[in-house]
Amino acid sequence: MLKKNVIIKFYLLFIFFCAISYFVAKNTSLVFTKITEILIIFCLFINLLILLKNKLDLIYKIAFVVSISAFLQAWQQLAQFVITPKQTDIITLLNGMKGNTGNINILAASLTIKVPFILLAIYHFTNYRRLFFTITLFSVTTIIFLTGARTALINIFLLSIVYIVFLFRKSTVKKTTFIKVLFIAIPILLAVIFSNSIFSKSKNTGRYVSLENRVSKINTEDESSKARLVFWNNVLKMSKKNPVFGIGLGNYQIESIPYERTTSNDSNVSLHAHNDFLEILAETGIINGIIYFSIFVFLLFINVKSIIKPIDKESQEIAVLGLMLLIVYGLDSLFNFPMYRPTMAIFFSLLLALSLLNNFKTFDNVQVINNFKVKFLPIILILISLMTSYSAYLIYKASNLEYLIATDDINMNEKGVLTGDEVVRRMPVFPNVLSSSESFYEYAAIYYIREKKYSKALKCFSRASKINGYNGRIEFYKSVISRYKENLDSAYIYSKQAFYLRPRNYGMYKSSINYAISRKDTLEILKEHTLFNSYRPMSETWIQAANGLQSSGYNYKNLMRFIDKGLKVFPKDSMLNKQKKYHLVIDYIVKGQTFERQSKFKEALEMYENALKIDSQNVYALQNIGFYYYNRGEYTKAISFLVDALKYPGLNDGKTEFYLGMSYLAIRNNESADKYFNISKNKKYISEKQLETNIKNTKSEEEIANKRKRDLLIADYITIGQKFEDEKKLDQALKSYQKALKIDPNNIYAFQNIGFYYLKIRQYEKAINCLLNALKYPGLNDGKTEYFLAISYLNVSDKNNACKYLNISKNKKYPNAESVLENTCK
Repeated sequence: MLKKNVIIKFYLLFIFFCAISYFVAKNTSLVFTKITEILIIFCLFINLLILLKNKLDLIYKIAFVVSISAFLQAWQQLAQFVITPKQTDIITLLNGMKGNTGNINILAASLTIKVPFILLAIYHFTNYRRLFFTITLFSVTTIIFLTGARTALINIFLLSIVYIVFLFRKSTVKKTTFIKVLFIAIPILLAVIFSNSIFSKSKNTGRYVSLENRVSKINTEDESSKARLVFWNNVLKMSKKNPVFGIGLGNYQIESIPYERTTSNDSNVSLHAHNDFLEILAETGIINGIIYFSIFVFLLFINVKSIIKPIDKESQEIAVLGLMLLIVYGLDSLFNFPMYRPTMAIFFSLLLALSLLNNFKTFDNVQVINNFKVKFLPIILILISLMTSYSAYLIYKASNLEYLIATDDINMNEKGVLTGDEVVRRMPVFPNVLSSSESFYEYAAIYYIREKKYSKALKCFSRASKINGYNGRIEFYKSVISRYKENLDSAYIYSKQAFYLRPRNYGMYKSSINYAISRKDTLEILKEHTLFNSYRPMSETWIQAANGLQSSGYNYKNLMRFIDKGLKVFPKDSMLNKQKKYHLVIDYIVKGQTFERQSKFKEALEMYENALKIDSQNVYALQNIGFYYYNRGEYTKAISFLVDALKYPGLNDGKTEFYLGMSYLAIRNNESADKYFNISKNKKYISEKQLETNIKNTKSEEEIANKRKRDLLIADYITIGQKFEDEKKLDQALKSYQKALKIDPNNIYAFQNIGFYYLKIRQYEKAINCLLNALKYPGLNDGKTEYFLAISYLNVSDKNNACKYLNISKNKKYPNAESVLENTCK
């Protein structure tokens, strides 16, 4: 036979093992925080034992008070659905159900734990009071159903069964029993009907479809169930590494993070194992896990025993109440974390007190007094109360500081009400982390970054990494500091470290891959993209990586294979399909231009037409066909295609209008020529002087022909130079560009290509000089010249000019300018 105070002994053993886990914990401040909460509940339990000694008849008054509080709590939410403005969205109301609990699932649990008291009140009271408690049951179960919390739904089902079985076992009069059953069946049935009517109005396809749908998702295939299975598996891995004393009470919220790096998205962390028994096992060891579970087994045993062999009627009713409370709390412990929810913990202490006092009718038999010695018990309780009060005060200070930090939203804002120094000054002794597991030092460092106090930030990050260095945020912000200090190599390294710590974090992935793109590191681009998509496939990442590979000079065939792989995963993704078409069109246009330079005009036209077949509105395909016919002297056809090109957006540099004007000049349509030359001038493609020259020379056929020959010769020299560059014959390429420059000393394309040449051979000063000369004259409006000018300035450590030209390039919408600007000039 069990000793009569075995539950108290086990509870004390449980607290003891929780306390000694301090010696194995990496974060001892969390042990202090959680042991404080446990001791507060233990003290409450002892006080309830003393207060309810020989006063168990008060249970009906307690049930009365608890039921009224449940009624008020339920109607605080229910009133929103009964008195609802027509314009209010039902989904908004459903998602907003939190009450004063802060969370919809906690609201459901806090109401469910009160249902046993409502059932006891319905059973015990009569007349109008029974009617009131029946209405209360309807109100409470309605809100529980509307939350869609599945643990609560299971609990309502189990509580109903226990209550009905008790009624039939208790009463011999079938009719009376049936009427009593109706007092709970009718309100629950009405709650089901009312809830489903609300769900039908919401037209939701997720959580709020119907109760039947919600119940049908209670299986291991549901996303939340899968997440719990992952958490539980991680707990078992942790307990294998630390089987005897665990990882330290409260330390799960930090030590679980490395186990979740490949299962949790972005910066999400579980914080709790969603199973109190397993969490205690991981934090305080297998022995204590068994002890904690045994407390529930003992509670089940003594309450079932009191129901089967009751001392009296009151004892049996209290035992049924205890059993129902145990079911609610126990089931919640299996799937959630009620131990650290104040409302649930209070009812747990009441469950312990009621079960003990009801099973051993006199306080003397409980033998608590003999164990603690009467004269020392008050002193012990006072000392524990003083310690826990002080600890609670420190926890309150930490909570208040966390609230102020959250209000500042310093992750997103440039500054807040607090400062870095103030965060450090107000930092509590414990806990040293926020409820979201980040260290207070980490946030102090972020404040210092915003204040540009980088040395202080790095010192705080150093401390923060010892508290919680698993979430990648410290490395991410170190990369931010390095970028501000213009140490791009370190920024790149830190960004990669952050990503590999949290390879499912989209923000860290974007930051790291942007650095890889800016450095044209195609191997790293592919590596990071493959890793991220192995865990979290997203079409956006394929698009971003494809653009990065293309701008980094990745082989065209390999690029197309890469995009095709993405289309196998996302065959219906419009952006990915559009991107494939874009790259195909660009490839055809580049091939066409190459054929033109090689005087293979028929093949060139075929390439342009192939591009146009893929995208009939592609302005660059239309433009190049127009240029092709212009160069061939077929001006009427050139006009047709150039006019079509201008029907669609994208050509903003005035070049198309210029050649359209030249084509009209060639067919003696001076009015149209004048019109398009003016448009080109307004877009700054040609100067006022050039415009006047073109108009004055409209009658000079010979000069037009000569100019055209010079333009074609220059184009040939530039094309030949580019071909030499492709063949790695850089000296011959330079000579070809210089020949073009001799023909026209102001030719922007000659200057531009010579600038690109010097950039490739790392003669950055010469590159800067040539590119600046290219920009002296109108015509280069795509942002490319400014982008590579900025790269040249970066290589000579002139960040101000680099940022200036990156901004210009970005405004002209040149690819990659924005990402390099963000990484370099933030």
